Parts: sequence; C-alpha cells; structure tokens
Amino acid sequence: MKNLTKKIAGFLLMAFALMFAPQEIIASSVSSDVEIIVKDNLIGGWEYTVEGAPEGYEKGFMMIVKQGDMYKAQIQLAGGAVNAENVVVKGNKITFTVNVEGETVSVALEANGSKLSGTSTSPSNGTMKITGVKSISPE
Repeated sequence: MKNLTKKIAGFLLMAFALMFAPQEIIASSVSSDVEIIVKDNLIGGWEYTVEGAPEGYEKGFMMIVKQGDMYKAQIQLAGGAVNAENVVVKGNKITFTVNVEGETVSVALEANGSKLSGTSTSPSNGTMKITGVKSISPE
C-alpha cells in the first residue's frame, strides 16, 4: 500500500509540475517539426559520356537540382541545353526522358558516391551505356 501511495504522489507531483512549466520547454521537448537531413548523392553537376552515341551527343554535362519535393535535370550538350521531363527519383536512382531532335530518349541512372552509371534508350540508337563523374557538389 505504501508503494502505491508513493506512485500516486509521484504521478500527481509530475502532473502538477507539467501544468505550470513554461510552454517553451514543453513545446521544445515535443516538437513535431523535426527535419531530417539526408545526404543526396544525385544533386549536383555530372560530366558524363555515352558509349556509342552519335557525334555531338557522346559527352555532356548534366545538372540535377531539387526544388522542394521535386527534382529537375538539365542536359547540356555542345548544341545547347535540354530540360529533362518525367523526372522520378527513388533513393540514389533517377529516371527521366529528354527530347533530342524530335525523339524521346529514356534515361535511367544510379549514383554511387561521386560516380554515375546507367543507360539511355532511344528508338533510333537502342540502349547505350552512360558513365559519369560528379564535378559540382552542393556541399
């Protein structure tokens, strides 16, 4: 019976203390706005090569950025820049399409640290291997 009385008294004391504690202390200890920062290997600038690509398309630079919850990618070639469409990111993998000379090219890439690898697939050129190295990091 003594233990039960002590438990009840302790509980009441704790409840009383919380009732009169400053709201800032309670709010800071029970915050629901927790931000977790995870390193994103995809974001940055990538110099890449495409094995077997037509002249002018075998090398380029790709910039991947994140705006809010959306990723955007832009491919910069000797002839100009092309914005990626249908960009989907899952972990360290990115897929998108680009329109090159009226043809839709599907790209699937995976980042592993400062290296990038994957494929591009188009109706006229089939599937080609892509490799890249990160040259601009957001950090």
